[in-house]
Order: sequence, then structure tokens, then C-alpha cells
Amino acid sequence: MNIRLDGRIALITGATGGIGSAIVNEFFQSGATVIVTGRNSEKIDNTIDTILKNTDADISDISRINGIKMDLSEPDSAKQLIQYAISKYNKIDILVNNAATTDGQPISCSDEKFVTNMMFINYQQPYQLTRNALSYMRKARYGRIINITSLTGQYGDAGMSAYGASKAALHALTQSVAAEYGRYNITANSIAPGFVETKAIKKVREEYKEKMKTNIPNQRFANPAEIADLATFLASERAAYINGQQIAINGGLYR
Repeated sequence: MNIRLDGRIALITGATGGIGSAIVNEFFQSGATVIVTGRNSEKIDNTIDTILKNTDADISDISRINGIKMDLSEPDSAKQLIQYAISKYNKIDILVNNAATTDGQPISCSDEKFVTNMMFINYQQPYQLTRNALSYMRKARYGRIINITSLTGQYGDAGMSAYGASKAALHALTQSVAAEYGRYNITANSIAPGFVETKAIKKVREEYKEKMKTNIPNQRFANPAEIADLATFLASERAAYINGQQIAINGGLYR
């Protein structure tokens, strides 16, 4: 199945990490114009350079990918990102809310500042990004909102109560947007990855990783490209009737 996103403008937050950069690559290879966002200019440039080096790109292709440094812990950053996309391209077709903080603390040890920061970056900022993008998507009668949630948002986990709650809230936002904006040819869906082979998982002790794999029928962790493949499908016309869903990519993990 050939998935194409030609002519579409996509904004991806947290675009320099493992999952984010894989989504950027898939969107770009599928013909979309991609805005790469992150907190570090060097990582943004490296992400773009890596994708272009692995692509037989001409001048027109190079113009389809650019980056903007933006720290979503800053209050006005969500509004600024959408304004950037509109000022540069006069529209936004696809929004991927991927940026997140994944820190964990036991409930007994977590303080108010920790929880507030977690909810702000993982839920409130995606909410504001979505709200600002929807006004333009509604006018265009087209839009795709893709929220990267988590297995932890579905089942919870020890030491991850704030993180899990933020991701559960993000999917509730997904369902509400689907209910409100489906009539305008705008869909909103969540992708809930299980364990993914990123830099974060590489920091986990090998014996613990092997133990985790015993609960995964596929006996391995996901590749970021597998998350990106689903995101590309959900961003396309082929997924026009998939709305308000949370799709797990976890190799059949059971708890």
C-alpha cells in the first residue's frame, strides 16, 4: 500500500528523539512538508541533515523540511509554533503531539511542581497546540491530529502515576476532538507504544529488558520506524474513517 502525503504540511513536536525523528523521516519520504521542532538547535539540524543524506533529494525536496527551536516548557510556545507554521505555509494539515517528559516519581515522593510540570508539557501544551491548529484545519475542512500516548496511560505503572495520568488525559483530548471535529473532515487518533528501541530504553539494564520481553509475545521491542509507519497511515487519506481511536503498538504485551 503506497501511502502519500504530498502537499500536506506537518508539524511534529519532540521531533529529534527516536520516535519523533522516525516520524519526520516517514512523513518526508511520503511527500509531506515537515516542520521539525525541538529544544536543541544542533539536534534539529542533525535530524534534518541525516534525513537529507539518506534521501536522493533535489532542491525542491530540501525545501520540504525545516526546523524551529522551541521549548514547550515556555508558556507561549504552543501558540508560537502554530503561528510559525501558518506564517510560513499558510496552513497546517497534520499535527503530531510527540514531545513529552517521561520522568517518574513514586506518589509518596512526588511534589506539586513535578506533577504540574508533567501535566503542562504532556497534556496542556498538546491541548493548546491542538486548539490553535484546529481553527485553521476547520477552515480548510481537513486535518489530522496524532497524539503519541503510552502503554502507561492505559495501565499505569509503579512510579509513573503522573506520567500515566498525563497520557490518559491526552487520549481523552483525542476522543473529544474526534467527537467535535469529525464533521469537518478532521480526525484525531492516539498511538500508544509499548517498549521502543530508543536511547531511553538503552539505559535500562539488560537483565531487566530481557525480563520485560518475556511478557511480549513478539519477544522484542518495537523499532521507531514501526511507530512512524502507523503515524503515516493515520495522517493519510487512507485513514479518513479512523477517528477517536487509541492504537497500541506493543507486540501483544500482556500485564
